[in-house]
Amino acid sequence: MGAQKYEEEKFLEKFDQEEKDEKKGKKNSSITTILSIWNCIMGSGLLTMPWAFEKAGFAQTMVIMVLCGVFCYYTAYLCIKLADHQRKKGEPLPEFQTVCKIYLGPWGEYIALFAADVIVIGALTVYYVLMAKFLYGAGMSIYELSTMPEGSEIKTYVDPPKCIAYQESRLGLPFSPAAQETGDEETFSAAWQKNATIPLYILVVFFLTNIKNVTFFAKFSAFGTFTVFLIFFVTIYKGAQWGFSDNVDFVNTTSIHYVSQFKATGTAALPGVLSMGYFVHSAVCTLLKDNKNQEKNARDLGIAYILVFITYTALGLIFYLSYPGWKGCISDMFIENFDKREWIVPMMDILMFIRILTVYPLLTYFIRCQNFLVFSKTEWPGYPKVAMVNFFIVALGYFCATFYDKIGNIIRYSGSFCAMIYMFFLPCVVYMVHQKQTLGKVPISSYLIHGVLILIGIANFINQFIVKDPYDEFVGNTTVAA
Repeated sequence: MGAQKYEEEKFLEKFDQEEKDEKKGKKNSSITTILSIWNCIMGSGLLTMPWAFEKAGFAQTMVIMVLCGVFCYYTAYLCIKLADHQRKKGEPLPEFQTVCKIYLGPWGEYIALFAADVIVIGALTVYYVLMAKFLYGAGMSIYELSTMPEGSEIKTYVDPPKCIAYQESRLGLPFSPAAQETGDEETFSAAWQKNATIPLYILVVFFLTNIKNVTFFAKFSAFGTFTVFLIFFVTIYKGAQWGFSDNVDFVNTTSIHYVSQFKATGTAALPGVLSMGYFVHSAVCTLLKDNKNQEKNARDLGIAYILVFITYTALGLIFYLSYPGWKGCISDMFIENFDKREWIVPMMDILMFIRILTVYPLLTYFIRCQNFLVFSKTEWPGYPKVAMVNFFIVALGYFCATFYDKIGNIIRYSGSFCAMIYMFFLPCVVYMVHQKQTLGKVPISSYLIHGVLILIGIANFINQFIVKDPYDEFVGNTTVAA
């Protein structure tokens, strides 16, 4: 998750670059560069990691985390290696999209542009859904806290009734009272419904996307790092509250605390989420071009990926292993597993809503600039064209928030498609073209290695549609009788 996306920090690079131009000649240390890459990759996708870990199982999670990290680092390394080869003396690293144009012609640039658009639009769609969830959650929390009778017990976790019913049905157990609850979405008013009215209110963001000068929103870029630490704080806080010893069972498959080692759904869910979670390829040259130690770019990139791996693994495992409810009921936005009356819930909902509301116009600005510069040679082709593009983006987010608000699935579908092109196909193909031009031929070993990587990217995308989650099929098709 994320970010991620997943990813918004990359799109703030444009604004950071303006400040750097004023201080031309100043370079970043390796530590600053490493932390910049780490910060770029981290995002709201962190909220989805525990869900993806549960879908995969403990052992499979560790294997996939390492393998995906190695594959993504290698192809990102190819991006900077190829950019370095095309660098003119005394000039910074060119963007990888430019490198694709040099080696593959205009269509190479268009393919890279299309893949970058997919992941940004995917992130924007996830952000719209998240804004609806956060706004709804904040309103419900404030209402429930204000009307809560004195002495009411606040639950330490919440499992959705339909999920409890599925887990008990899967194990052949009789339905418990918790499973027989309606599970209908709570609301205090017909005007405050998560999948009906709230997405309509979020449509106001359309007007923000049509603002020509978005530098005001760029001033909130540091807020992104704060929200990452906030997510970590909440995870550690809840993990310490729940504990591990009583909530982990590797043996009893009928236990609500059972931690599986391998699950078929994980072969799609976790690699799909990590496709966006490890994605930095469209921004990697931008992030490394101001590194003072250019000869250490590959090392610094590797260290950044190790930090990302540690961050994702630590957060995902802390929540996954300590969660005291049914492991299979961990939500794809883990805040939904908290009681809305708990003090941290409204705080997180409000802060995360503000964060995403300020990032959303920046990402649409990135879409506008990147595409219109290529096709119209201008960043601002006029309000009608800008409004038309933004209308499509906002409408997509609205329909997903209304009819398909599964952020984990949206992340893995869009992320795996983009990864197939930008993370696997383009770096490998461009590198083999480079070998053909410089060596006169492509070594057999290169064909094998890069051919396998391309096939992995294709298989990962196709697998998202082949592997079905039994819980998704259960929900909506089963009536729980008393």
